[in-house]
Amino acid sequence: MTLAGHRASALCLFAVLVVLFGMSGSASAEGDKPTIAGEWRIAALATANGALVDLDAALARKTEVVIDRHGLWAASAGCNRLRGTLEQSGRVLSVSERVMATKMACAGPSGDLEQRFLRYFPAAVEIDGMDKRLLLRDAGGAVVVLLVGKE
Repeated sequence: MTLAGHRASALCLFAVLVVLFGMSGSASAEGDKPTIAGEWRIAALATANGALVDLDAALARKTEVVIDRHGLWAASAGCNRLRGTLEQSGRVLSVSERVMATKMACAGPSGDLEQRFLRYFPAAVEIDGMDKRLLLRDAGGAVVVLLVGKE
């Protein structure tokens, strides 16, 4: 192979590594341990019968979940502001059931979404990560929350 061919191969390898390791949001420096820290939207949430249901696009755009690297989180489903804490160790997650919230009466889809989030987010005990997508699973392994990177 010529010198130009070696350079082209090296550049291709470099580009692949940049793509693999330069992703933001869900992958850690090791690449195999997703991190929940970041800015997210709720894309899907479990229902009482255990099914994971996609949110209506307009409602999903109103949601926000912001988690800092110290485990403090703030969220909104379009009505109240919610705040709490969590701990992450590798893929294991522990979300405190103690939540501070504003006290506005929330009816309709936003109110339903908020109640489901307050039920299923603290139930999450494991994270599966993809680029800008996190699947949060309960103790039985069922996906209860799908978070997507906020754009």
